[in-house]
Order: sequence, then structure tokens, then C-alpha cells
Amino acid sequence: VYHRRKHEGIGMPPAKKWEIGIFGNSEVTGRGLPPRPANRHSLLLDFLPSFRRSVQRYGVSIDGLNYYADVLRPWINSTDPDNPKAKREFVFRRDPRDISSIWFYDPDDRQYYNITFANQALPVMSIWEYQQARKAAKEAGMEAVNEHQILQSLRELREKVEASAEKTKKARRQNQRRREHQKMTSPSNPLSPKTVAISEQPIDS
Repeated sequence: VYHRRKHEGIGMPPAKKWEIGIFGNSEVTGRGLPPRPANRHSLLLDFLPSFRRSVQRYGVSIDGLNYYADVLRPWINSTDPDNPKAKREFVFRRDPRDISSIWFYDPDDRQYYNITFANQALPVMSIWEYQQARKAAKEAGMEAVNEHQILQSLRELREKVEASAEKTKKARRQNQRRREHQKMTSPSNPLSPKTVAISEQPIDS
């Protein structure tokens, strides 16, 4: 509604102003439609949360997790071209739903490369699972939380979740059985006793 009503500030509906800006009219030259991204995957990555990190011999670290791939090797300990005394930082992106890998943007060929966990024993996890695992590890008295402790804590958390889900399913099944017993029905006898008694009455000839 707003975009189709006359706007006092511009003297026309905003939708009309946008149309003129893109396509132009007899008085204004339009800018034209912007080009569509050629790579939809790159477009998605461009909108993921980003981090700037230097590349070390072990790879790169984000939130205490290490990532490594051979594509990082040429950039290990590289210096900033504008400041030779400083380490060069690169753009990394991460999907919070799956932090088992990150995306490295190579400044030379302007492409993204997938970088996985340096420790291949770590499973796929979300950032929220990881945060819970770290919290649980610290609450258990672990001062310096390492990847081995995170893995152990993550396994325990998932076991609790699975046990809770199974308990919920069991409670649901018990509740269903209780309701069926109250109805005096069962899979082998789906009709209530009253219904069965009526159906067994002889039909008058």
C-alpha cells in the first residue's frame, strides 16, 4: 500500500519513482537492472557471517576450532602488502548450521574454497551445539577446553538428547495405550463392547 500511494516528499508513489530510476522516462535516463549473479552458490556465501584471520602453519582458528586445507599453504605467515610488519588477514565465511567446514576467499583468483576441520575426528555440528558443548565442558571443571574435550562433551549432549527423545516417544506410547484402555479397545478388537453387542444381535427375518 505504501509503495503505491503518493509520497509527498517525492511527489509520486515510491514504486513509480523506483521504476523511473531503473527504466527511465522522457526526462531521466534509467540505471537499468543490475546484472544477476552468475554463481548462486557464491552469492549465498557472500551473505554468510564472515571472519578475518591470518593463516598459520596449523591453518586457521575460529572460536577455538582449527581448520586446514592445502589451498591455504601459499598464504601461511604471509604479510600485509600495505604493512610488511603485520600479518595478512583473509576473509573466511561460516554457515552457523554446519561449522565442520568454513569457506576461504582466495584474493588472487577471487573464488571460495572449502576448508574442513583439521581434526577429522570432529563430527558435523552447528554453532549452537558447539557452544553448548563448550559450556558443558567448562561446567564439568575443564579450564582449558580442547577439541578432545569438546568431542567428549558433544557426544554426551547428543546421548542426552537421544535419551530424552526416546523417553518422550515412550511417554507418548504409554499415553496412547492408556487412552485405548479407557476406550476398552485394542488393535485386535477395534470396536467397543457396546458396539460389538449391538452388532451381534440377530436380524429379524
